[in-house]
Amino acid sequence: MRYDVAVIGGGPSGAVAAAILAHAGLETVLVERNLDNVKPCGGAIPLGLIEEFNLPAELVEKKLSHMRARSPKGRVIGMHMPNGYVGMVRRERFDRYLRDEAGKSGCEVMEGLVSSIERQGDAFIIKTLNDKLPPIEARYIIGADGANSKTADQLHFPPNELKVIAMQQRFRYTPAIQEFSDIVEIWFDGEVSPDFYGWIFPKADHLAIGTGTEDNKHNIKALQKRFVEKIGIAASPYLDEAAKIPMKPRRSFTGDRAILIGDAAGLVTPANGEGIFFAMRSGKLGALAMIDHIKNGSPLALYEKEFRKLYAPIFFGLEVLQSVYYRNDRLRESFVAICADDDVQRITFDSYLYKKMVPAPWSVQMKIFSKNIYHLLKGS
Repeated sequence: MRYDVAVIGGGPSGAVAAAILAHAGLETVLVERNLDNVKPCGGAIPLGLIEEFNLPAELVEKKLSHMRARSPKGRVIGMHMPNGYVGMVRRERFDRYLRDEAGKSGCEVMEGLVSSIERQGDAFIIKTLNDKLPPIEARYIIGADGANSKTADQLHFPPNELKVIAMQQRFRYTPAIQEFSDIVEIWFDGEVSPDFYGWIFPKADHLAIGTGTEDNKHNIKALQKRFVEKIGIAASPYLDEAAKIPMKPRRSFTGDRAILIGDAAGLVTPANGEGIFFAMRSGKLGALAMIDHIKNGSPLALYEKEFRKLYAPIFFGLEVLQSVYYRNDRLRESFVAICADDDVQRITFDSYLYKKMVPAPWSVQMKIFSKNIYHLLKGS
């Protein structure tokens, strides 16, 4: 089986890339290790993503414009998003829809766990575990196979330098937790996560409750158990999920005839761990760059250059925020206090909706800067 492009990994990034490539007339194959896989994920997506990819309404289980931030001492700050909403999706349905769209565009979708990738002349030979699929020959490869990307390892990309282990549990609604059915709640609490945060995301028929911590640094199961205790949930979850999430882009995610996208490239933002938006955007940008490279000879590296141009300021800003405020509970307390400011909320939400840095008047910038200095000194 010979193709122009093989996409390894069938999550949002891989499915989007495969659909665009196939639609452009390139012979494309999408290889997903498990078509029934359920990715541990909060499933929150911004309005801008829904609009850009014209996602059908039935995929978005809830549209939420209210959220709460909770501090270590239990201070709760309510926030409202007046100009948009956070869309809640269920990953098994969401991913299946995107793969189906790739199939409708002419891409072949196959199930198999990639075991090796070898370079032979101007092509790659891809083999799957236990030879589940016949060897696949492709001129180009897109790695979309997550934080522990086999593609990245086989093709010698720089490693993912920082990973978070995330755990999430799903709970059926009961009268005791019904209060969370229409609001997002984020916990900045060292007992829940010493270096990340905990989340409560409502879906149509369940709550998704989870936390994360730097890989191999803390006991994620103990943190999750404590989180559920602090919320006051007595019921048992009907599903446990866990996965590693990269928290820093690889030093490079473009190679010779190959690129990485989504989690495989490390494109999950620090501080908030958002990955779906950047997965789908990198899938789109990567696919368009590959089409231009194949048809017109433009450098494949333009994909990475464009992505960093668009989003490097966001990644840098969130990395600074996490390194400053997530270090201890005193600083987390200060961070939640800053969230009470109306201008902070407006700028944050406006930036979140479309992933663009929103400028603020000089007076507002100085006010926020002064509050940051005050709370940093107080927290220290």
